[in-house]
Amino acid sequence: MNLPPERIGPYVRALATGLNQLAPHGDFVPLLPALAHLRALDPALSGDQLLPAEVHDTTGMPGFGWMQRVISERVLAAEGADPREEDIERALRLDPELGNRLRHRRSLRVHVRENDLLPVTRLECAVRRMGQVTEVTCAYDRLAPDGRWLRIRFIVRGPGMVGRLGPFQILEGGRLKVDPLLQHLLTRHFATQLMLLREQIGAHTEAEVVRLSRGWVGPFWFPGVQLPPEIPATLGKGLLLQLASEVVAEDVHHAAHLDPLLDPGDERVPEGQQVFRERRFAASANVMGPLSAFCQAADIRCPITPIEGRSRPRTL
Repeated sequence: MNLPPERIGPYVRALATGLNQLAPHGDFVPLLPALAHLRALDPALSGDQLLPAEVHDTTGMPGFGWMQRVISERVLAAEGADPREEDIERALRLDPELGNRLRHRRSLRVHVRENDLLPVTRLECAVRRMGQVTEVTCAYDRLAPDGRWLRIRFIVRGPGMVGRLGPFQILEGGRLKVDPLLQHLLTRHFATQLMLLREQIGAHTEAEVVRLSRGWVGPFWFPGVQLPPEIPATLGKGLLLQLASEVVAEDVHHAAHLDPLLDPGDERVPEGQQVFRERRFAASANVMGPLSAFCQAADIRCPITPIEGRSRPRTL
């Protein structure tokens, strides 16, 4: 769906408010780049430079094209000069519409140069430990096709040495080179069931996967979004942002299923590891009661945070 002009600002600010309230930890895409990306989408900053405002019909998250235009604007900002203040003032006198467009263009380009943004896709790896064993940690971020924001993080462990560990070439001083095929693997299997994803990573890296997490930002439900058929319609009558995470690791001490929207099915958890799944919600006041009842009906206790703030809209 494309948002009408009067709904774009309230939508972006409500999503940013909910995300900030939920304070995602390191198993999700980083908070500050996510907020900076949303700020760029706000017409208060960018005017109509990034329109149309496309939102995914079923997740309610900003569409891929809308998000990608912010990234493209960063490339343009690095290559071209910003409109000068005197040019903007002259345009405002002669053609206010053109002057406002020039002012928004400059504000947007300054913003995308000065702030980190979410990537379309990115893999970052580093040597975590060297000694008798070697550990490498990786974080893979991407904008999913359905608009949600994904992070996969994992730690693999292998023999302690300088040299080759699967796709990792470990150099003197702990420097690291990564075979691009690892990123291609994660792109193909980012939505694979968690234990199967773990097997794929272990086979490709030729190492033991000691920790694997996957975190999703979204869906963001509000009136107009198509809810799944099993979801009560009352949950779509306000604002409802979701953060879902799952982790399998050696250091999981509280293994439980705290996600009322996910059925993990039958899975074989590796010996010595456990799985923890959780879904957290940020909700407007008119949704909090029905949401609590929905979670209680599933016999699952989920953290629910209010989307609040005097200057932050509760409706779109």
